[in-house]
Amino acid sequence: MKTRNIAATSLIPLAIILLFGGCNSRSISNVGGRYGHGSGYQGELNELSVLGVRVNEEVTDQEIAAALVAREQTPVELERGDVLAVIQSGARFPDKEMVDPLESLAKVVPLSGVPPEEQGLNGEERKKKDHLHIDKSLRMAAAKGGANKLLVYWGILESASEPEQAAKQLSWVPLAGRIIPDEIQHVQIRVKAALIDVASGNWTLIRTEPLQDKRMSSRLTRESSDLKQVLALKEKAYGQFANDLKVRFLN
Repeated sequence: MKTRNIAATSLIPLAIILLFGGCNSRSISNVGGRYGHGSGYQGELNELSVLGVRVNEEVTDQEIAAALVAREQTPVELERGDVLAVIQSGARFPDKEMVDPLESLAKVVPLSGVPPEEQGLNGEERKKKDHLHIDKSLRMAAAKGGANKLLVYWGILESASEPEQAAKQLSWVPLAGRIIPDEIQHVQIRVKAALIDVASGNWTLIRTEPLQDKRMSSRLTRESSDLKQVLALKEKAYGQFANDLKVRFLN
């Protein structure tokens, strides 16, 4: 409990900066630049579609009761010997920093997480497209790859910057101002995932505690510093996620 309190307290200053310092949000699959303008990024997988939720479909109380019974009889767990299909929402391939620690827990089958394109569809076709069973399509792809479990994960990066006051006094100098670190960037990463049983479609949600980092940079190194900071945070968050899976299911 004490550890959780310390972690929560450490998040308070960052939360204030994110709230009042102009927060920018981007997907972990869209890290091209500080504001997330990566070429080739086509958006995220819809969480409700991945989980098999049909917004316009009527559901009876009997069906809900049956789903609860089925869920209790077959809990979703990661077990030794499982083959795990892994999808990173919005990315053609899951990040290597995620795949590597997961391979110590299960055999990994990487799949694309790029959402279906909607270009060229008229209004009626888009309406019909809402009923596509993307959850069953993903489960079928996993089954054809020999996987009995499916892990789909999402992540968001929240960042805000604050000036380093002492350095800002020199930042107006044409040459020196480009190389003197004059800005502190705060970045927070949050990751959540759905572990899905391929056979039944039952699922359980998993999330990790947010992680944060701060780093100084100059105008000359701003972009490269951002990329290094994001990659370091990703590696740390993914490692924590894999460890949480191990503790929850395999210990």
